[in-house]
Amino acid sequence: MQVTDHIFSIPAEQAFYTGPQSPNVFLVRDGDEAALIDSGFGDEPSVKERLDFLAEHEGVRVKYIVLTHHHFDHSSGAAQLRDATGGAVALHPQEEELLRDWQSKAPQDIEVPEEMKELAEKVETFRKQAAEADPTIKMNDGDEFSVGDLTLRVVHTPGHTLGSVCIYIPQERALFTGDTALGLGTVAISPPPHGDMALYLESLERLKTLDSALMLPGHGQEVHDVPAKLQELIDHRLAREEQIVGLIRKGKRTPKAMLSTIYPELDKRMLPVARRQIEAHLAKLESESRVAQAGDEWTLV
Repeated sequence: MQVTDHIFSIPAEQAFYTGPQSPNVFLVRDGDEAALIDSGFGDEPSVKERLDFLAEHEGVRVKYIVLTHHHFDHSSGAAQLRDATGGAVALHPQEEELLRDWQSKAPQDIEVPEEMKELAEKVETFRKQAAEADPTIKMNDGDEFSVGDLTLRVVHTPGHTLGSVCIYIPQERALFTGDTALGLGTVAISPPPHGDMALYLESLERLKTLDSALMLPGHGQEVHDVPAKLQELIDHRLAREEQIVGLIRKGKRTPKAMLSTIYPELDKRMLPVARRQIEAHLAKLESESRVAQAGDEWTLV
């Protein structure tokens, strides 16, 4: 699906539930050079969809496979796409260990209870595939990659994960946001050490300073009023923060007690993620000396 003269979306069916929207994979092309932004899932149908799409772009050479972060819905197809195209996999250094250690307890965007064995096995397969991506380019804030006459600039945006990045193409005024900013809804933020709500809000503020006319997120539709969307996400987080403060004031002093009020209709598979999100807000509020923890409970300062 063509987005601009140089940017294409490569859709595939949802291979695994990580929320209501499949992960997006984008092709950036200028002349015979190209880069993929994220790789999607590593299941055979998803990878085939992407390779079939590339085959339709005769003569294109994939130079880079740029991963916005390590989560398996964005990275588990990378090794297969690398082997098929020869593109070098790029990842922020803070994500590499999390990518390689597929058995770690680092949170993903969904947690599957052990009793759901079939789904748990799928997660294990995807994480093993992601670990095989073997990034050879360690990209840091401000690094630039050339694709034809286009410049892909790395913008480090910690929050969703500490090594999350966005990619900005100034010639297109296009911003690829991975899971830092979605086209619909909000992204999961874990408390430190795997995420950071305070850094996340700083990252959104930083993205507002870019001259972006098009936002291409890791899930959901493209966004054309980029500053308004970023401000909407900031406002939502600040409102949630005040909701949490209000709940503590009313006597709901644990994340578990807050869950049913904040997320009354959430899919049960997402409840652990939602709880971590509350914990991320509490960690930010604690760093600002607005709340304090005593055992399992939180109080206002």
